[in-house]
Amino acid sequence: MQVVYSQTSAKQLKKLPKNTQVKTLQIINKLKQNPLSGKPLQGGFKHLRSLRIWPYRIVYLFNSNNQTIFINVIQHRKDVYK
Repeated sequence: MQVVYSQTSAKQLKKLPKNTQVKTLQIINKLKQNPLSGKPLQGGFKHLRSLRIWPYRIVYLFNSNNQTIFINVIQHRKDVYK
């Protein structure tokens, strides 16, 4: 399973506190084993899923055809859905 980061999410990951970066990368590695573990979003974001890393969210897209996880954003929960 391949994980692809958007330019935005790669920058956001680098800006996180170091301990949160480590935790985020661990969760993304676990996500490879179960890509549907994130909560499906609703409305205009139905094709996306979200994982919580308090107080942050990872919003991603899983493409089952080519077994790719596309990390869209990694952002604080108060800003992520705007």
